[in-house]
Amino acid sequence: MGTGVNNKEHSGSFYRSSVISVGSVPLGGDHPIRVQSMTNTDTNDTRASVGQCIRIIEAGADFVRLTAQGIREAENLKNIKRELRKAGFSTPLIADIHFNPAAAEVAARIVEKIRINPGNYADKRAEFIKTDLTDNEYNLEVERIHERLLPLINICRENSTVI
Repeated sequence: MGTGVNNKEHSGSFYRSSVISVGSVPLGGDHPIRVQSMTNTDTNDTRASVGQCIRIIEAGADFVRLTAQGIREAENLKNIKRELRKAGFSTPLIADIHFNPAAAEVAARIVEKIRINPGNYADKRAEFIKTDLTDNEYNLEVERIHERLLPLINICRENSTVI
């Protein structure tokens, strides 16, 4: 008995995903499963972040994720990327964004991929105290999230940044 949505884990057939490129690295389809890791350095500390990125890359990661919790951190991704490229590393960088659309918009112009959580993207430190919404409240929330996400989507399109 399978536990998958389509009960296919024992049937020998697999869902073939679409292929996208994160920077120059293809992801999905027949390509291998990609490995990523995330730094735990202060993203404003260029030297420490670059050093840890290099260790992650040399350990075999296909992508490196860095937190960009604020605009300063997002802006410093440019320095980190520049130093990595100068050192001969072309591994795609991913900005990990929480609660800060402005930081996402800055980072999307720099890195190859943005990781957001749509549930907290538009709400700074959303508490989700109220879980029962009227249809009108729900529609207003969806509209607000759409208004916050649309600028990021456009920036990503302009810069070939994956979300």
